[in-house]
Amino acid sequence: MQTHKLIQLDALKPNVPQRFDVDGKGILLCRVQDSVHAVQDMCTHEDVSLSLGVLCEHRLRCPLHGSEFDIRTGQVLDEPADENLKTYDVSIENGWVLLDV
Repeated sequence: MQTHKLIQLDALKPNVPQRFDVDGKGILLCRVQDSVHAVQDMCTHEDVSLSLGVLCEHRLRCPLHGSEFDIRTGQVLDEPADENLKTYDVSIENGWVLLDV
């Protein structure tokens, strides 16, 4: 497992998904209040970036067909997607968001 220092926590806007490229993978960081979650950036229904979607509390909505996912678990909450998102471990250390891949 490799840890990547991505962004300072204060620079990560709440409720605004932010995309990062990590080891050739699109990873989406989502800050909700004081927690940060990381999921794959591509929707499992169609190849579209979820960074263009809407984050409301812990629900991330795909901009193309409206599938919704729980950013804490990756679980599909609303169709048409039927496959969960991959999630990644995140930690905060000395004010930095760290991602384990």
